[in-house]
Amino acid sequence: MALEEWEEWRVGVDTKMSAAVEDNTLSATLQSDCQITDKKKKPSYRPKSSSLPTSLVSTIQLDNNDTTIILQLFADRIFISITQLSGKMGSLLHCTVEESIIDNSTTYNVSTVLGTGTARGGNADNEVAFREVYVRRLAEKIVLHTRKMAGVSETTILGGLEDGSGPIPTLVVGLGLRPSKDGKRMSVDSFNTLVDAAMGLYEEGWKISNAGGMIGMEGPD
Repeated sequence: MALEEWEEWRVGVDTKMSAAVEDNTLSATLQSDCQITDKKKKPSYRPKSSSLPTSLVSTIQLDNNDTTIILQLFADRIFISITQLSGKMGSLLHCTVEESIIDNSTTYNVSTVLGTGTARGGNADNEVAFREVYVRRLAEKIVLHTRKMAGVSETTILGGLEDGSGPIPTLVVGLGLRPSKDGKRMSVDSFNTLVDAAMGLYEEGWKISNAGGMIGMEGPD
């Protein structure tokens, strides 16, 4: 650029700058010309919908208690929270399912990760056993649903790989249930109602997830 041209450009920029200062504004073109950036502004990020879990919430009445069921379907986890404790998660249980083509068997490995979920003075061993039975029953129903959606019979093995992978991802269940007033264990009818309610929510979430839908909103800028 010749000296005369550079001087002409500089005078033009100075004139624009003076006008902008008087108006207390800077145009986008002027910022670009002068390479002015707002260094105080921090970058913001918005997660993609595909990176968020499919999430559903349902509330039912069980033995005169409001019972909230929360479902989240991750790529490698199924998370279900069932609580009557004002949003508290309660005991946390973990279940993996393995299949074997050698003896056509399905193995459910259920363990309590956190808490017993018992009231003070309650029988911890009985409560842990009850919760593990519940999680296994729920896992069994999810496996049957998976086989049905795959178009095979209820006894057909879907996994059986060398790594022991099963038909469903790891199942994580939070159980926060109030003890009965008379100290008795949950009735069979209530138990089945709770299983069916959680399973119904799972089936609804499965349809949304496999249809490419997503519940929830993206994060703000």
